[in-house]
Amino acid sequence: MTTPSWLANLLSDESITDICLNGHESAFVDRGQGLERANPEPWSNNETPQETNEGLKTWVLEQLAIIGKTWDAKYPFVDAALPSGHRLNVAFPPLARQGVLVSIRRLPNTKQASGDSQKTQRRWSSSPLFNILSGAAIRGESILISGATGSGKTTLANDLLELVPHNERILALEDTPELRPDHPHFVSLTSRPPNSDGFGEVTLRILLKQSLRMRPDRIILGECRGAEILDLLQLLNTGHRGSMATIHANSPRDALRRVELLCLLSASGAIPVTVIRELLAVGIKWVVQVVRSGTSREISQLWQIDGREGDTILMRPIQQKTLHSLGCSLISV
Repeated sequence: MTTPSWLANLLSDESITDICLNGHESAFVDRGQGLERANPEPWSNNETPQETNEGLKTWVLEQLAIIGKTWDAKYPFVDAALPSGHRLNVAFPPLARQGVLVSIRRLPNTKQASGDSQKTQRRWSSSPLFNILSGAAIRGESILISGATGSGKTTLANDLLELVPHNERILALEDTPELRPDHPHFVSLTSRPPNSDGFGEVTLRILLKQSLRMRPDRIILGECRGAEILDLLQLLNTGHRGSMATIHANSPRDALRRVELLCLLSASGAIPVTVIRELLAVGIKWVVQVVRSGTSREISQLWQIDGREGDTILMRPIQQKTLHSLGCSLISV
């Protein structure tokens, strides 16, 4: 089946960042001011609930077939990146009681003419701290980008990666391909879930180990959410400069705490906290917090890590207004 005209219009509307389909008869969109109700039309000529819901499911399966993905009832969830420039997440019944739940997010379109940075500057015009981050990215200093869902973490990562010198090779590792910087030597690897028999899984941790044999200058971790973060910290302490990662957290301090927790969970407590904090203090140089304000994204906080003193990571906040450090503050992570 073809995409219904009402859904095609929503997908082509660049002002819409998110589309949520709660079964076949409920739809919401986000134009930057929060979710608002949309009016879906029937998915098939026969308007019985059974066949209309099947129309939505058929459309989802067709989108997955286009990109070579399949769905299995043993794992009724799917993450995918569509050719239209959207990220697709689907939850199938019976786990989803309302019917097929479809969450669609428009990926940031950062493609621009080579050497033209005006679009990027306008995007972060309300965030003067972006200039400091730009210099850090060019120099090859490691950056951890923190923020809530939809706050602009991927957009900021894309913009910073475009500033990396063109003679450097960038290798991104992601669960769902979202990073698309305008850089001549950007390549990415995508993890893979297990098949219906429980085989064939390729985790980010496996990809991270394989990436070391691919001559990367910069290793980018799309999102920290598992054991791979411990391996990344080790890489940052063995000469792999300029790496970058994103993480869901409410503040730079919470971001470091979450990284620490993920490391402890991945090592099953076998690694002392002091060792993890040493890796953090030496491996990560900047922690930036991104927030969403209406239709725009802003850099709300920027902290520089200045090593460790005992069990305490030394963090220095960069003042938004004066753009200079306020002095070293001790923060126990």
